[in-house]
Amino acid sequence: MKKFSALFQVIFEQAIFTLSFFCTQTLLARYLSVTGFASFSAVYSAVILLNIIHGCTVMEPLLVFSKSDHFISKSLLLQLHAPLALASIPVTIYLVMHIPNAPPYFILALVFSLAGFIAYWTVRSIAILENKSLKSVLPALSQFAGVCLAIALIPKDSPYQLNEVLIFLGLPLLLASGMISGGRAPKTAPLSGAPPESPPWLSFGLNNTFSQILVWAMTHGLVIFYMSRQQADLAANFRVVMTLVLPAQYLNIAISNYQLPKLSRLAEERSTQFSIMARTFILVTLGCSLLYSLLLWAAGESLVGLLFGAKYAGLNMRDYVLFPFIFAAIQGGRTILKALRLTHHASWAVAIGFLFFLFAFLLNSHRSINNVLLPTVFGLGAASVIMFYQIKKNLKAIHL
Repeated sequence: MKKFSALFQVIFEQAIFTLSFFCTQTLLARYLSVTGFASFSAVYSAVILLNIIHGCTVMEPLLVFSKSDHFISKSLLLQLHAPLALASIPVTIYLVMHIPNAPPYFILALVFSLAGFIAYWTVRSIAILENKSLKSVLPALSQFAGVCLAIALIPKDSPYQLNEVLIFLGLPLLLASGMISGGRAPKTAPLSGAPPESPPWLSFGLNNTFSQILVWAMTHGLVIFYMSRQQADLAANFRVVMTLVLPAQYLNIAISNYQLPKLSRLAEERSTQFSIMARTFILVTLGCSLLYSLLLWAAGESLVGLLFGAKYAGLNMRDYVLFPFIFAAIQGGRTILKALRLTHHASWAVAIGFLFFLFAFLLNSHRSINNVLLPTVFGLGAASVIMFYQIKKNLKAIHL
């Protein structure tokens, strides 16, 4: 019963997180012009990049190492945020330089919004670590409330519209995260009396980050690329596609966050149960994503018009029906390799997949919203095949 309760909390919190993200995108797609939504989408793609860096250098090291024999102190938690702080600087500069017609004081609104997201991610990491995921529901709901207030209060012809939307996102996240944080770091302690050796945070985090940034470049990063090329229509439509595709992925992330500490512990103990749990995890994530792919095949086109408005009603979601399944394969493969402390294998797999992506991207010179994701499918598909080969080989090698 206790395990079921913990799993329910994780899935429920991830559902609220996903619903908040999804509703934010759909409401703003309907409220903003195509160009305005494209600019917001570029900012949100950068937010996703920083979220990836936070997850790879903060959340996932906590999940993998903290329930082992390693001590998580407040100072170490702050040190883990250093890569995120460093990455925020060039991301902010790039967005300020490449978003066309950005309103005055855009950089201040952007920094304020990013601070809110980072505070939320940190609170969420600690809540997941402490098996108290429901604590982080409040910031997610506050983000959605902020979007609703923005739509209700901001005039459509406001010259500061993008700034105001970002502030209405960042302020609720900062306030809600501050309310539930209480200034506490996760309470864990080493199992042995002697101080443990420094865990391989840096190697784990860097390899993890490298692979995820390449995945981001093949997906969300394309929104910023097309926006910088003055192709706002393509950027906005691409964000609509990614938003509709990702709910299945967020469910798989919730399952991964719940299973990763257990998988990591079983791998460290060289337990015979690891292989069974790993295969079950892969089958569940792939199965859930396959069902969602069938939903997109059957009703995707009508869902686009219903959720995002007439501006995007022409999108044919059948062109993207493989996306949820491929994302699940990538997520599942990376989770198993993280549990085995073999993130460098994931890095190599995604790097090779990225070369496949670049090759297909260069050949796809006549890009439209109907074929723009073909290079992404090609690259991520190749990466997932290589990951599963590495997993199979390493399971045999260690006799799990």
